[in-house]
Amino acid sequence: MKKEKVHIDLKKEAFKTIERMHPHKVLLYVSMIGSALIFLFMIIAFTASSQVATPSTDFVFPKPFVISTIILLISSMSVNKILPFFKRGDLDKVKKWMGITFLLGFVFGVFQFLGWQQLREFQDTFQAPGSSAYLYVISSLHVVHIVGIMIYLLVLLLQCHKTSKDAVQQLVFETNPYQKVKYEILTDFWHFVDVLWLILFLYFFLFFK
Repeated sequence: MKKEKVHIDLKKEAFKTIERMHPHKVLLYVSMIGSALIFLFMIIAFTASSQVATPSTDFVFPKPFVISTIILLISSMSVNKILPFFKRGDLDKVKKWMGITFLLGFVFGVFQFLGWQQLREFQDTFQAPGSSAYLYVISSLHVVHIVGIMIYLLVLLLQCHKTSKDAVQQLVFETNPYQKVKYEILTDFWHFVDVLWLILFLYFFLFFK
């Protein structure tokens, strides 16, 4: 009976937490779960359709993917700086770290493109007809996520820059609870994209090792 009571209490607490959460954050987390499931199904499909070539193949895991992973991990640290400075009302630092994070995201995309270029040279590594297509779709889907969050970041950056020029607007901006939610969404989704790529990177790195 005690276990059942504890289980019911946990459920109630979970529902209360969701009810207190902003609708946009709930939508974000639902979207993240949906995206994670899509990537999981794509990886399963890729694994089922792929047959790696014999050990004599000259396939080399693209180094740009390794570099892009390091860049994305650095961007995860830079995006962590944004929300604390927003809470302190230091919009100059907020703009600075959003700019750095945006630049790191752009450089990540460049190295992803270079990695794709190298993959094209090793298409014969995939003996199954659809396996290379799955690999391109998986990496492309991740880039779509990156582009989406970068556009969102850029909109916030422009809004922050415009607001910082007017003291009254800045005061309203900093005291508006929804503005804080926007930066929480930015941070949470950026970390989600980072973790997602790290999992994909480790999977493919071990898969082709």
